Amino acid sequence: MNKLLWKLVRLQISPWQLAGFALANGLGLVVVLFGIQFYEDCAPIFTANDSFMKEQYVVVTKEVGLNGLTGKSTPTFSEQEIADIASQPFVDELSPFTAANFSVVASISSTTTGVGFQTEMFLEALPDKYLDINLNTWHWDKNQEQVPIVIPRNYLNLYNFGFAAGRGLPALSEQVISMIPIRLFLSGENGAIIKEGRVAGFSNRLNTILVPLPFLKIANDSLAKHTQTATTRLCINVNNPTDARLATYLSDHGYRTEGTSGDTSKIAFFLRIIAFIVVAIGLAICALAFFVMLLSVFLLLHKNMEKARTLRLIGYKVYYICLPYYALIIAIYTISLPLSLFVIKSVREYYLAYISSMSEHISIEMANTTIVIAFLLSISICSLAALIVWNKVRNNT
Repeated sequence: MNKLLWKLVRLQISPWQLAGFALANGLGLVVVLFGIQFYEDCAPIFTANDSFMKEQYVVVTKEVGLNGLTGKSTPTFSEQEIADIASQPFVDELSPFTAANFSVVASISSTTTGVGFQTEMFLEALPDKYLDINLNTWHWDKNQEQVPIVIPRNYLNLYNFGFAAGRGLPALSEQVISMIPIRLFLSGENGAIIKEGRVAGFSNRLNTILVPLPFLKIANDSLAKHTQTATTRLCINVNNPTDARLATYLSDHGYRTEGTSGDTSKIAFFLRIIAFIVVAIGLAICALAFFVMLLSVFLLLHKNMEKARTLRLIGYKVYYICLPYYALIIAIYTISLPLSLFVIKSVREYYLAYISSMSEHISIEMANTTIVIAFLLSISICSLAALIVWNKVRNNT
């Protein structure tokens, strides 16, 4: 019976029509998948800790005027000021920097590199989600002696190309620095402890020395007499770094942003916008191709509707009557899906040669996000088309 129905469908459609439907749907998939894949490939150029929807953070401080000359302390944020910043429409959330309320002396001694020195330093902490490093290396619990540390990447650059170069000392790579143990002498009003630290990552965005927040809270509680400190810096998650209201608000209140991460955030934001526009165009093409295919299937159904009614009258179920049309829809996407993935892979190999040198985080393999979305989109469209055809046959026979 299905062979007879398939013959009826095959008489009404040519292989060229089938190829045309497949190419039209394939074109829509190519545009959608290219936008997603291109974003996945380019995002690491602008940010080390990338994701498809990476959040944008801005570090905010107050301007330092002549107060320092008169012996006044560093400008701080009051609770009312923090609440006011958090209520702004361009702010998604914020977190104050938690500072160490005790003295910190770090010493490094490495026989391998011949580097050894001791210095006073400071420690701060933020919730893990604000860090721009690989969080797999960022772990600490109270039974752990070794404390992971994040330092700004420009600190290492200043040492290599400024301090070391002028004194004939060896330049150190990030890998070497990560292997050198750091001895931390922590002392406060309530006592002193010694901890071993290690550099777990280098930050491009945060111009401070960070340790895990749980460690710093425990250390403050055990070493410092006063655990509450004034807030001097805020890390703000902004929903749009290009929002003019953000710059105006900061300027009107005398706030400043640290580093150049704002420019990077703007570039990454525009990259997301362009990627979403490309994906939207691809989805529009997919929708148009879907409706053209559906219109053609409906035309075939209309031509064979009398035969379908006869088959229903003699007892055939709707499923058996729809089966040839299901096979037609699946055939179209069986052709268009691998075709679109092949085109994306070919185009990607062309531009990957130009951008792979810009970041070590760019993967040679195609992103799993692209492949998963390709299959989900195809399955969703096929399922929707099958449901529409089934309803059409059931309601008209």
